[in-house]
Amino acid sequence: METVEAIQGRRSIRRFKADLVPRDVIERLLDLTIRAPSAKNGQPWRFVVTTGEAKSRLVETLQEVLEETKSKGQPTGSLQGSIQAMAEAPVVILVFNRLSREDIPEPYAYAKLLVDTQSLGAAIQTFLLAAQDMGLGTLWICDVLYARCEVQAFASTKEELMAAIALGIPAETPGERPRQDWRELSTWME
Repeated sequence: METVEAIQGRRSIRRFKADLVPRDVIERLLDLTIRAPSAKNGQPWRFVVTTGEAKSRLVETLQEVLEETKSKGQPTGSLQGSIQAMAEAPVVILVFNRLSREDIPEPYAYAKLLVDTQSLGAAIQTFLLAAQDMGLGTLWICDVLYARCEVQAFASTKEELMAAIALGIPAETPGERPRQDWRELSTWME
């Protein structure tokens, strides 16, 4: 598949078939992912791959946080839908910033956060496009941040949780979502 085809064909998948994704395929995706650009080649990413029983425990953890948050009358965004997608997907990959540091003084801490976030976004997008190329479906999930502390405890880490990626064989074929015209979002200066 050409890169342009992968970009144009990629969709967020929220329904997955139960078919397992072979470990060697996941390993290949991660090998491609770490080739993403990162600021100063810092490579801030770390991945926790969950499948089987571990993935089920992760989904249960998120469901508990959802229920507790709802009971307090607090907003939960689209967490319920994300939990459903994660429950269906055979693989959920947690994405952490392994370089997050609390001892960096301002204004450097803010700059470091933005730089690491950009680098991690590039890695996630690389993963999504590589999976698209392999005929797999993905969902980039930020709703896990509602349960940041609980997910960090689940993964036995204090590293900064950035996102999750649901991965599997798509059980749906969503159409293209509306996009603003690039001309409306671009300014040319000559």
